[in-house]
Amino acid sequence: MALYIGGTEKTFGKVLQVQQYYTHADISTSATSDTASIVTDQITPSATDSKILIWVQGGRGSYGGGATEGVIKLYRQIGGGGYSELRVAQNAQVNESGGYGKPTIAFNYVDTSHGTTSAIDYKIYIKTNANTFYFNSSGAQVAMMLMEMAA
Repeated sequence: MALYIGGTEKTFGKVLQVQQYYTHADISTSATSDTASIVTDQITPSATDSKILIWVQGGRGSYGGGATEGVIKLYRQIGGGGYSELRVAQNAQVNESGGYGKPTIAFNYVDTSHGTTSAIDYKIYIKTNANTFYFNSSGAQVAMMLMEMAA
């Protein structure tokens, strides 16, 4: 299988496993520093050189009385060793008056640098520049899917 990601062809082998998480919970923050959300999933690779495809999609922006620009980041933790930023998923997601119901994220990433067969946790972190950033609201769904592909 081949996918084009960021204009570069990525080839993959056989699908080894798939994990999925989803929620309909409201998710927001007023913090101006990266804050962990509940959007997370775990996968334990069967080989150190396998590729992990990560998809995050859905969400519903909302307006809480003050315009805001939210930042959405993908963090990774290997073997319980603590989370670190892996990639900015979306920068400047705007919640503003009249902006109800806009999807907040459609993101994919290929993790080729994990180098482990220990459990890997992927988690979405969010922050705002001001006011309250709504990553998900009104019972909408936000989902994360992890797929291990043979090298």
